[in-house]
Amino acid sequence: MGRVAELGSLGRCHRAVLVLIARYCQPSSRPAFRYLRARAPGKGGDEIAFLVKHFGLSGGEARRKAINHYLDMAGFPPRRPRKSHEYPVSHVSPVCPVFPVSEGQAGDGEIDKRLKALAAQNACTQLNTARTRRFKLLRDLKAVEKEIRRKLQVAELAIAFGEWHQLSLPFLDPAKTREQYEAKFLSEYPKVRFATGEGTLATALENVAKLPPDQLPIIPAKPNAPDSWRRLAALHCELSRLCGTPGYFLAYRDASKAFDGMSHQEAYEITGALVTLGVIAFVRKGQPGLISREAAEFRYLLPQSENGA
Repeated sequence: MGRVAELGSLGRCHRAVLVLIARYCQPSSRPAFRYLRARAPGKGGDEIAFLVKHFGLSGGEARRKAINHYLDMAGFPPRRPRKSHEYPVSHVSPVCPVFPVSEGQAGDGEIDKRLKALAAQNACTQLNTARTRRFKLLRDLKAVEKEIRRKLQVAELAIAFGEWHQLSLPFLDPAKTREQYEAKFLSEYPKVRFATGEGTLATALENVAKLPPDQLPIIPAKPNAPDSWRRLAALHCELSRLCGTPGYFLAYRDASKAFDGMSHQEAYEITGALVTLGVIAFVRKGQPGLISREAAEFRYLLPQSENGA
């Protein structure tokens, strides 16, 4: 209690100076320290010197210890250590982040095998079938995406295309390069709207693409009709069967997909020939053109079993 009473006799202004020292200043270069030193004995009295004497302090750190004693006994908390501006040193070795693997990504090797198998199933086995077989492969790939619940990567698409091109090569147009076929493959990929098993038209095109020439419909009025005519007739037959109604719709742009290399105009002309030959009939003619394009409605006239089997 005696020491506290003695400390209470210090002037309030000097206490405030000591508080500022503790909170904001470093001991080595504080103006407040110069102030206290100016108040040393022989220059008007010095409270710090009083503390040094009172506590019996000596040595070069006596004045600093006196100040600390005063602040401790006055109830001021010790000054916080200065935070370092250096980056903390981590002792943990860097590890690449591990992302959760979805169910569809669990076996990428298995997916690659499946892509190659689908490519083999859709490889061309006869001339003039590249577009229809390629279209069927793209629909199968869309079905794979739905199953694994993610988009196929470009590398995976390259696996499917490479296998398909290699196996189809004997039946492809020798005037076209691999890059040309690959460009068609990649450009058509985002345009596929229906996966295998979805969509009436897509399913019909898929089924027609599987038919060998000897199973295409025979046109009674023209038994020697070219394969392009018979394959388009097969598309009409399949649409009629799948729809289960007398009428069905088909645009010439879609009709041209039944035979590789067929243009929209050729599909339009062959459709007219099939009408004349009694294979199909117009229920309602569509509106051709880019702006007012509308699919025509047809009715298939031949028996469903009318083919070369």
